[in-house]
Amino acid sequence: MSDLSINPTEILQINPSIGETGNLHIYLPATEDNDLKPFVLGIHGGGWSNGDQTSYAHIVPVFFSLNVGVVLTSYRKIPDHPFPAAYDDLIHVLGWLAQHGKEHGLDTGRCMLFGSSAGGHLAMLLATRATAEDALRPHLCGVVECCGIMDLVDQFAWDHTHERKMTQNFLGATPDEAPDLYRLASPIAHVHAKMPPVWMTHGDADIVVPVEQSRKMVKRLKEVGVQPVYHENPEVGHSMRLGDPPRLVFQEELLAFAKQVMHGPSCA
Repeated sequence: MSDLSINPTEILQINPSIGETGNLHIYLPATEDNDLKPFVLGIHGGGWSNGDQTSYAHIVPVFFSLNVGVVLTSYRKIPDHPFPAAYDDLIHVLGWLAQHGKEHGLDTGRCMLFGSSAGGHLAMLLATRATAEDALRPHLCGVVECCGIMDLVDQFAWDHTHERKMTQNFLGATPDEAPDLYRLASPIAHVHAKMPPVWMTHGDADIVVPVEQSRKMVKRLKEVGVQPVYHENPEVGHSMRLGDPPRLVFQEELLAFAKQVMHGPSCA
């Protein structure tokens, strides 16, 4: 459960076929105007096997400081629901937001994706593959991700070396058994020049998702002309929050990026 006392403005069931996982939690800042709010779509981590809509509730006050809304979602998880279930659920969320977001106070022309770990992987997969496929969605102004998996084949090899099966469980197969599936699930395979702006961070002591995942993605983004903002955290492991009380890593820099992409003219 979250450590936050702020309650959602609305909880909406937008995908009854997947039960409570299909609930959408919408948070809107209290303002005197009735203007539609740019918003962050938060996609939680948890190794594709844990977490729910409350997992990222701690980001709500962080982004309220920019006078933007926050939408928190979830997705079907492993082991019962291997890929592409999670991706399909998030595509459904984007389509619903595009069609109905304005009815709930959201500016569908100004959406930023946010995720960490498995959520970072899924956020970046939406920013790459979904935009390339022209899926129905709000206008994506940017994507923020922390310590996410960008290449599923590389992560499978890392997991195998460390006697884990996280990636194999997510895909339901090995790379040799399903190479096309691994490509479909890997954000790095779908990078293109018309992606939204990218902000990334990774700890160089991460033993769950190695920092080489982000380094390789940054290189690939630059090859197609995308100039990501990338902050590497020395001697930091697999974490998106540090300190006491905890704050998002590189929080000031992240907020500067978010303000620029969500309130700037380029997102209009």
